[in-house]
Amino acid sequence: KPAAQPRKPRPSGAAKLFVLDTNVLMHDPMSLFRFEEHDIFLPMITLEELDGHKKGMTEVARNVRQVSRELDQLAAGLKSSSVEEMSKGLPLAGTGHREAEGNLFFQTELIDAPLPQGLPQGKADNQILGVVQALKDRHPGREVVLVSKDINMRIKARALGLAAEDYFNDKTLDDGDLLYTGVLP
Repeated sequence: KPAAQPRKPRPSGAAKLFVLDTNVLMHDPMSLFRFEEHDIFLPMITLEELDGHKKGMTEVARNVRQVSRELDQLAAGLKSSSVEEMSKGLPLAGTGHREAEGNLFFQTELIDAPLPQGLPQGKADNQILGVVQALKDRHPGREVVLVSKDINMRIKARALGLAAEDYFNDKTLDDGDLLYTGVLP
């Protein structure tokens, strides 16, 4: 029987705040629970975009429905449906995902962050970038990171001075040096 893997020690720094783009949730419906001790922030426009993709029998539609069920389970753990309670964050481990030690935050108020004039204000990606900018301004001592599968959105974020990362949870191995070369000494 294989030995149980020891849990990684928690880093001593402050937990990051990851803002998830819609495409991350559409790609991996369990992505909410894959950020370990870090917190997740979902802008309202992300929820609106998810709502627009839930119909049909495609894999994306099934993933969106799964995300919606997970979000509903997390929200069901609230004692009340008050904005104050929701703004404190929902423990991601509340639905049995013990590896997720952070909290989930929903956008509970209008966040108005001015973007450069060249970016159209009505586009969903630009609204998410505005939310990331506003969170960065509100939490100067905390690292706020946009996570997106959209390379152009990550480029725009970096051009605006915002941290951005791709979502890599579907990669099977981090270090190619560990792969078997096919040669034995």
